[in-house]
Amino acid sequence: MRRLTLLILSLSLFSSCASLWGGRDKEKKVNLPPPPVVKKPGKKERAEGYYQLGVAYLELGEIPLALNYLFKAKELTPNDPKIYNAIGLAFIRRGSLDKAEEYLKRALSLKPNFSEAWLNMGILYEEKGNLKKARECYEKALSNPLYLTPEVAYYRLALLDEKEGNLKRAERELILAIRNNQDYVPAYIELARLLEKEGKEDKAKEIYFKLIALFPNVQEPYCALGRLYLKDGNRDEAVKFLKKCIKIKPGSSLAAQAMRELSDLE
Repeated sequence: MRRLTLLILSLSLFSSCASLWGGRDKEKKVNLPPPPVVKKPGKKERAEGYYQLGVAYLELGEIPLALNYLFKAKELTPNDPKIYNAIGLAFIRRGSLDKAEEYLKRALSLKPNFSEAWLNMGILYEEKGNLKKARECYEKALSNPLYLTPEVAYYRLALLDEKEGNLKRAERELILAIRNNQDYVPAYIELARLLEKEGKEDKAKEIYFKLIALFPNVQEPYCALGRLYLKDGNRDEAVKFLKKCIKIKPGSSLAAQAMRELSDLE
């Protein structure tokens, strides 16, 4: 009887160990999920990808690469106005103004209220020296109430006003640009320069100090303040702002200008 009990216990322990190490249990079947279905991108998706690459290269100044991808996008979606607009802008930057005009006109034929294309057409006419047509294009861009960046058109109008000697109107356009986008640095800088031309140097300084508070890593206000304090005969303040201008971006043209000013002081 004792031997029988020991045998049962031994078999019981063996069974437990076998179960623990997986020796006796049948392997459980695992139902894996089916592999995901990878959808091949269509023409529209591929065109958008090429367009985004083209715009990215355009921002980097790589015009041939930008045009390469933009033309690929155009082949896939030949009726997308934003692609023609980007090609037009690329040709403006390359200096091929007639080609640029051809593509911008195509963009506007596809989308007559395309404010960004009207803006680029205005820049093109400025490059060609036709300021009257340039103004018409900027005003056309602003006529669209859904234009997302009207500050740029107001800024370009202000530059035209300055060229034509209408400083009061230029000042008004710059104020409108800032009102539409309080972070639009070029309008602040141009307004301060305009005030300098009018002899309102204290007001110009106020704008430069405001810019420094808002955007401490923008060079132009430091350089301008250095120049203004140099004009006032305040050497210490001039040196301080000129050195700050150089420190922000040592290899820039503004830094080189500040270095020349410091060299003259020494």
